[in-house]
Amino acid sequence: MEAANDILTGLMKAFHFLSRPKPAPKLKYTYENSYTALHARRRLTREESAAVDSLTDQLRVLNPKSDGERIKEILSEIGKLPVKFVPLKRETRIDNSKRYPYASAKRGG
Repeated sequence: MEAANDILTGLMKAFHFLSRPKPAPKLKYTYENSYTALHARRRLTREESAAVDSLTDQLRVLNPKSDGERIKEILSEIGKLPVKFVPLKRETRIDNSKRYPYASAKRGG
């Protein structure tokens, strides 16, 4: 009878261990949208690469507030080429370090 009781207790403890809520993992990084990059869908020929380079150089000098129509035209031209827009994110490390446990705040530690 005692062995059956031990088995039942063991099973209850195991079930309790498996059914408890899992703690959320600590995040090490935060991510925020940064900018959009151009990636080739396939290997570009020299002409295609030169066209992409010239269009991106034209985009760099334009002002988004005053040259909106020209920017739309250039983006539509880029859309005809075998490239894709890839959104990139900026990664920032979260500092979870703690103070030394024996340091005294009174002594500047």
